[in-house]
This record gives sequence, C-alpha cells and structure tokens, in this order.
Amino acid sequence: MRIIVFIFCVVAPFIQSCSSDDGPRTVCTPVSVAAEDPIIDAYIADNGLTMQTTASGLRYSIETPGTGDNIVLGDVIEVDYQGALLNGSTFDQGTLGPALFNQGSFIPGFEEGLQLLNEGAEGLFILPSSLGYGCFPPQGSIIGDNEILIFEITVVSINP
Repeated sequence: MRIIVFIFCVVAPFIQSCSSDDGPRTVCTPVSVAAEDPIIDAYIADNGLTMQTTASGLRYSIETPGTGDNIVLGDVIEVDYQGALLNGSTFDQGTLGPALFNQGSFIPGFEEGLQLLNEGAEGLFILPSSLGYGCFPPQGSIIGDNEILIFEITVVSINP
C-alpha cells in the first residue's frame, strides 16, 4: 500500500510534467513606441493614410467629424468599433455600450483615442503595443504579445 501512495504522491506529478505538450515557455519583453514607429509609419504609407500622433504615440485620424463636446470621463457612451491587426485580421467588432466611460475601463490607447471624438465622429486609431495589450493579450484571441492594433470607431451617442 505504501508503494502505491508513494507512486501517486511523488512519481505521478513528475510523469505528468514530463508529458506536457505546452512547448517551451517564452518571456515577453515589452516593446517601446519608438521601436514600433517604423512599422506603423510603413503601414500608414502603404495604406495612403494621413494621421496625427499624440504624445503617447497613439496615431489617429478623424475620418468624419461629429458634433458637440468630445467624450470625457463620466460620460455614458455607445460606439461601434472594429479591431484589427496590421495584417488585416479582425479580432473583434460590434457595439460597445451604453457604457460608463471611466479611466481604466479600456486599454490605454482606446481610452485616449475616444477622448478625441465627439458624437457622430468616425475615427481610425493605430495603437502601439504599449497602448494596447502589450505582453498580456486576451487568452484565446488572435492578438499576440506586443501586437500593434487598429481600431475603426464610430461614436453613436454620448450622454453626460
């Protein structure tokens, strides 16, 4: 009986860890905005885009201006959005809201970009990975570590 307990408690965990098919574990190292600038610049040039850049490195274009005040913290907003990777693969799309717009509710670049828009505005955001998910992409998503993200946004409504 002691042998069975020994095998179960001591040997079994080693056998299980050896049979794992997870492959080698890699550590993600965050990438700076400056390191991604040439990649984003090339994407903008290849697609004939004209974009502005914020101090954080967010690239944005307001395709259609809206009316009224820009989104501010505390507003209840509704936006239509599509999120894609540089290769054109869509990772998410739909309508967000009505949702309370609070600091920390969204990834940093999305949050920053929304504050540049007002009701009815349509915008395009390109987020360096540090303003997106960085080394922590959503599990089960096609978004990889340090992935540059693109969002097409339409502000449906803003309620202060």
